[in-house]
Amino acid sequence: MAERALPPPVPEQASAALAAPRQLRAPPHQTYVVKVQKDQIYRVPPPENAYLAERYRAERAGGGKSGGGSSCSTTLLLTLGLAAAAVLLLGASVWLSVVVMRPAPPSFSVNRLSARNASAQRHAEVDYDFFLTAINPNKVTALWYKDGGTARLLHQGTALAKAADVGTPEDGGVDAKDFNVLLHGGGHATPKAVEKALRGSKKEAVALELAVEFPVQVHVGALAFAAKRLAVACEIRTAGLGKHVHISSQKCRSSFGK
Repeated sequence: MAERALPPPVPEQASAALAAPRQLRAPPHQTYVVKVQKDQIYRVPPPENAYLAERYRAERAGGGKSGGGSSCSTTLLLTLGLAAAAVLLLGASVWLSVVVMRPAPPSFSVNRLSARNASAQRHAEVDYDFFLTAINPNKVTALWYKDGGTARLLHQGTALAKAADVGTPEDGGVDAKDFNVLLHGGGHATPKAVEKALRGSKKEAVALELAVEFPVQVHVGALAFAAKRLAVACEIRTAGLGKHVHISSQKCRSSFGK
C-alpha cells in the first residue's frame, strides 16, 4: 500500500492571516461628480406675447377691465357720439331757422266788399266793409293772429278810410281763414271817381288800394316762437260802390316784416 505525502506545515503567521478577514481601505478624499441637465430653450417667444402678458396683468389689476384697447374704443365712441350730437343740433338749428323762424306768408284774397252809408250827403263819412280769405301755405307752423291790426283804403294815393284796430278774425285767430275788416271814412275829400261810384255809376271802374297789417305769432303745436308783423296789400278794381260791389279784378301781396 502506497503512502500519501502530507502537505508541509503552514507557518503560524500565514495561518493567522488566512484565518482573519481582509479589510478594504477607502481611498482618502474621494470626489463624486453629479451631472444635472439644464433647461432647454426650444424657441424665442414672439414680441406679441409680452404685450399679451402686460394686458393680462392690467386686466387682473383693474378687476377684469380691458386696458389700452378698451380706452381707445371708449374714446372713439365718445367722439362719434359728440359728432352725432353736433350734427343733430346743427340740423335742428337749420330747421328752426328755415321752417319756424322764416315761414312763408299766407296768401290773401278779397271775397266781398260793400260800402255803408253810400247814400249819405257827405261821402267822406262812408264806411267800407271788406271780407278777406287767407290760406296758410306752411304745413308745420301755424299763424296766430292778434289784436292790434291796422288798415287803410286809398284811391290813387288819396286816403278814403282807415281802421285803427282790425280786431281778431272771425274763426278765432289760429290759422284764420276769414277776416272782416271795417274801415271808417272821414276827414278826407272824396275823389270824383269815387263819388260817382258811390252814387251808383258803373260806367268807370274804380281803383282801390287796401293795405292791412296784422300782428301774428308763429306756433309749432303749443310752442310759441317769433312774433311778426304781416303786411297785406291788395289792388282792387270795382264796378261801382254800393251795398253789393262787383269786384272785377284784384291782386293781393303779403309779406312778413320785423
